[in-house]
Amino acid sequence: MPEFVETLNQMYAEDDEMQGWLRDTWLPEEVEHGRLARDYIARVWPEFDWHPAYAAFLDRYKPRCDVQYMRPSLALEALSRCVTETQTAMMYRCLESFMPTEELKQMMHKLSAEEVGHYRYFRKTFDRYNAVEQHGVIRRLRTIVARSELVRDEDLAFAFEPLNDFWRSPQPFAPMTWETFLEISGDVMKQYMPVEAAARMMFKPLETGAWWRDRPVRALMTFMVKRQYPQLASEA
Repeated sequence: MPEFVETLNQMYAEDDEMQGWLRDTWLPEEVEHGRLARDYIARVWPEFDWHPAYAAFLDRYKPRCDVQYMRPSLALEALSRCVTETQTAMMYRCLESFMPTEELKQMMHKLSAEEVGHYRYFRKTFDRYNAVEQHGVIRRLRTIVARSELVRDEDLAFAFEPLNDFWRSPQPFAPMTWETFLEISGDVMKQYMPVEAAARMMFKPLETGAWWRDRPVRALMTFMVKRQYPQLASEA
């Protein structure tokens, strides 16, 4: 969203390459993702009042884009973006496997591929800045875990909030609480989420030596991805 790009531009004010990529690649692709979702919903559920629903989401989410809520360094902020892009890409990949129609499968495939591209750029940015800042494994791990929890507790939660309230006629499915949504999402993800691929991608920036290849360490990383959703954690 433009507000978040503006915040990142403030943080990376002296990084012309980063600002150019945010402006010319990241923002246009993210805006296009939103447009694809909006247009599909308008066709399938025309009774859903998108614009006031999105305005309600922005009221909640926009304040969290302020620079005061960003990570305390350029390397760690890029690392937190890696987490967001990982979870988004893997959720789209999960939905690609779950969706019953070819149109939705193709849409989710496109979105997932582009989010992986975003991850790669933010990963490269993290490596570039961390070569100077030299954050240790524990600091990186804490950043990854904290951002991962915020994806669930803020990003997804804020997007979920308007879904029960902005219908011009009775909504075509039973209203859900946030807890019910997490349980249903967990059931879907238990079958279709590429959890191990998500763990490898999310924790790749922690690689610093042979310890990373130990099986117990990799199992722990997979569990940390699963714990974001009740049903996934229950099978660990």
